[in-house]
Amino acid sequence: MNEPLSDIRARLTDLAHEIQTLAFIPRDIRLQRDAVFVSEAFAEDLANAKQIAVSEQDEPTANELLWLELALATITSQLRMCIALKEDAAEAAWDHLVDAQAACSSAIRLQNQIGGPAPIDHLENHHSWLLEIETVIFPPQSFMSIGGTVSQRECSICGRSYAACDHVRGRAYMGRLCHTIISMMEVVEVSLVTSPANKRARVTHFSEGSMRRNKMTWRLEDTPDPPAI
Repeated sequence: MNEPLSDIRARLTDLAHEIQTLAFIPRDIRLQRDAVFVSEAFAEDLANAKQIAVSEQDEPTANELLWLELALATITSQLRMCIALKEDAAEAAWDHLVDAQAACSSAIRLQNQIGGPAPIDHLENHHSWLLEIETVIFPPQSFMSIGGTVSQRECSICGRSYAACDHVRGRAYMGRLCHTIISMMEVVEVSLVTSPANKRARVTHFSEGSMRRNKMTWRLEDTPDPPAI
């Protein structure tokens, strides 16, 4: 694929409008599933275009295509959340919401790096909306966080010690976001927190007699057998 970047932006604008129109729970689920299918195909186009930019060492284009990927992932994950809720898959819906929030946060940071008009209007407002959905649609969650001493972490871009490299976490390099990989850590504690780094790290069940209660759905479920040793 060698489609001009301006055409790719225009396609995303049109698709984003369609997806955002459908990203409400009452919308018809068949239309929502069709939109996800179209979005997945477009995501492949974006990935292929980025691969071409990387092969040509065109870093500005590769980074902008990453920006478009994150914007598309934001609204598509939100749409998947709506579908999952209607399919009685609350746990999956939560994960899709967390994906949408993370993609939107990354897109906002990348927008500051790249500059220019955002692929989706008002990304900051959209992120606030996603946070509002968390508190309005889903029951309160109990999050967990680990505390400890990190003695070794590497850069995801170059593989060197993050303290010794020149890359900056959260910035894009040739179509990839920089993050750190913790390879050695001494865990000191596990705590309940209200603002976790990872919203998937949460208490999902609690014991109730011989059963366990799902904190998301409030269903009573069988307690799983312990793993064989």
